[in-house]
This record gives sequence, structure tokens and C-alpha cells, in this order.
Amino acid sequence: MQPRSRLVLAALAFSIAGCAAFHPQPLKPEDELGALRRHDLAGFVVERARPGERAAPSDFPFDPSDGLDERELVAVALTLNPGLRAKRLETGEAQAALITAGLWPNPDLGVSWRTGVGGASGSNVAIDLLVELLKPWERRARKEVAVARIEEAKAGLIAEEWRLVADVRSQLLATLVAEHSLRLLEEEGRLREHVLRLAQRRVELGEGTKLDVSVAELDFAQVRQDARRAQAELGTARRNLNLQLGLPPELPVRLVEFEKPFTVTLFAELSDDELEQRLVAGRFELRAKESAYQKAEQELRLAVYQQFPGLKLGPSFERELGGDKSLGLGVALELPAFDRKQGEIAEKASQRDRLRAEYAALLHRLKAAAYEARAQLQAARLEVEFHEKETLPLATRSQALFEAAFRARELSVLDWLTAQQRTLRARRDYLESLGRYRQAVIHLEAATGMPLTQAPGSSEKRGS
Repeated sequence: MQPRSRLVLAALAFSIAGCAAFHPQPLKPEDELGALRRHDLAGFVVERARPGERAAPSDFPFDPSDGLDERELVAVALTLNPGLRAKRLETGEAQAALITAGLWPNPDLGVSWRTGVGGASGSNVAIDLLVELLKPWERRARKEVAVARIEEAKAGLIAEEWRLVADVRSQLLATLVAEHSLRLLEEEGRLREHVLRLAQRRVELGEGTKLDVSVAELDFAQVRQDARRAQAELGTARRNLNLQLGLPPELPVRLVEFEKPFTVTLFAELSDDELEQRLVAGRFELRAKESAYQKAEQELRLAVYQQFPGLKLGPSFERELGGDKSLGLGVALELPAFDRKQGEIAEKASQRDRLRAEYAALLHRLKAAAYEARAQLQAARLEVEFHEKETLPLATRSQALFEAAFRARELSVLDWLTAQQRTLRARRDYLESLGRYRQAVIHLEAATGMPLTQAPGSSEKRGS
């Protein structure tokens, strides 16, 4: 084999060494559906107990056999939610950009062949191997762009995790409210059935009318219908909770809070300064936008650096017509006669200004949302306190008086049922007010990106 052929083969072998191979991974819907069906809590290991944690087996205590509390549900969602898994892959794309930014440019191999003219015989061959010399600051600027992109992806991921946490807590709350509403209706159903039997007994004793029995039967049927509707709403709430957790829709999940009284914690009001400090420190959407702005600034810096002429340097070999050979240094210098990156510099400068304006707009919107969430929390607290101080005591006294009058046969069945309906409405209103307050707490914590810390003497338990 000729030396020239060996040189060509060696160059080809070097060029393909270390290349990645393509491995197809066809997407099959039936396989993905089967994988989703296999999601359950048997053998489940918590990988992420809190937003921002890396994927690793955690020492977070987890035992699904005794039911799941709110913290355990959040840990399940952070580990299994398919949408969050897809979001996490974006950080891998950003990290790949950092690898690219750290690489040196590939060398250019130039070969020229010229034959003699004007009676000259032979040929001239020249080979150049030139490497672009990066400007001292250009490679660093590329890395800073890639690092800012990684930070943007990480902050966006944590913001998405916090949104999922809020969604899980809200859906758990909806499930709890539906469960307690169903229990309240079942309790009322037993009471209405007892009233129906009393009305029938009065008719048998000649002390009542068939109209009383008919009214009691209609009221009993209405309560049973409401209970069936509440049962369906509870099933919907459970399926929606499983959706947030990344579990199959019909997989039964035991909830610890089903076995406890429905309670809320009333927190002290946050001042304007506390609210804004929590907002700036806790909302990772702002961190993501800050990283995007930093990336745009580094891209502008890189564009400014790239307007200066580039230099390529490397060995140069030449065989002349007469057979003489020479080896020296080849240099190629870019002449920025036409393109000096004017358009790219203007584009990057405008992009930086736009991202600064977007950051201010995002901060304004998040601040307004936080103030609104605080106002909703204040209104929900006043509603809870009103029910505890006014509605519930009145309903309890009225129920006792009407019950005594009914047993003394001083009250008709219709009047008794009317009183019971008012009491039921008061109890349901109080339960809903507790749910609204707890939802307002979730909204405020989501709006500030931080949980409401309990200071000594600043909060107290309330419950149905």
C-alpha cells in the first residue's frame, strides 16, 4: 500500500474514532400504557421527598400500609408523576450544551493539487492542517452561556415541582372535603330515616297525617340522592388525586387524614415586607427568568467577542513541481470586511432588554397574585370565625329547641324537617369554610413559594 493511501486511511480512521452509534427506540403506545398500569405503591422507594432534590433513594420514612399523609403523597408525586419526569429531561439537554461549549473546534484538513502550466511538468501538492484558535475569553463565554442555561432549566424544574406540590395538596383537600361531606350526608340520612319512622308511628297512633309521612319520605329521598352525588364526587376527586400522583386511576390509596377530624391551622397575617421577601426568595419562576437573563447577557458578550477576526494555525506540507518538499506553518486569518456580527449583536442586545422587561412583568404579576392570595386567606379566616362565633352556636341551640318541641309533639314534621335542613346547611357551610381556608393557605404558599412557618402563638387549630 502506498504511503499516501495509508495516510488517507489513517485520517479516515481517526475521524470516525469515538463516534456514537445510533440505537433505535421505537415508541409503542401499548408498551407505554402497560408501564403506566404497573405503577403502584408495592415496593415503592421515595427518590425525592422535597422539590429540588436529586434522584436518589431517600431515607424518607414511607409505609403505605398505614395510609399516606400529605408529605408522603407529595413524595410519591415528585417521584412518579410522568409530566415531571419529562420536565427533568430538559436539564439533561442543557447539560449536553455545556459539554459542547467545552470542546475545542475540529481542525480543518486542506489539500490542494496543481499541475504545471506553460510547459512546466509535474504537479504541486500542498496539505494544511489548521486549527482555529479560540480567543482567550470566547471559550469561557460559551461555558457561561451553557451554565446559565443549566441554571434556567433547574430553576424551571423546581418551579414545576412546586406547582405539582400545590396541585397534590389541593386535590387532597378536595378529596377530604368530599369525604367529610359524604359522611355528613350519611349522618343526616340516618336522622331523616328516624324522622320518617316517627312520622309513620304518629299516623298509626292517630296523631299525624299522611302529608307528614309524604314530606318525610321526600326529604329522606333527597338526602339519599345528595349522598349518591357526593359519593360520585368523591370518586372523581380520588381519580384526580391519582392523576397527580402518577398512579392508575382506580388504584386504591389509603389516606391517613380520612381517619382524623377535618382541621385547619389559622396563621397570623403576613406583613407586606414579609410577603415580598418570601416571594422574591421562594418563587423559582423568578430564578429561572434571572438565569435566562444571565444567559442572554453572556450570549451578547459572546457575539461581541466573535466580531473580531478569527485565526487558524497549523502545520503545512508542500511538494513542489521539481520534487522538492517543504514543511512549515500555515496561517489563515478571517477578514471581517462585510460581516462584523452587527445583526447578531443587535439581536442579542434586544433579547437582553426583552428578558429584563419580562422579568419585571413576571415580578409584577407574581406580586399581585401573592397580595390577592393573602387577601383571600384573610377573608377565609373571617368566614371561619363567623361560623364558629355566630352560625354554629345558633344552629346548635335551634336544633336542641326544635328537637325538644318535636318530641313533646308541639311541632309538626314539616317544621322539624325545615329546622334540620337549616342545621345541615350550617354544618356544611362551616365544613366548606374550613376547606376554603385550607385552600387559601395552599394558594398563599404556592404564591410565595414558601410554606407558612408557624411562629410561637401565631396559629391555632380549628376543626369540624
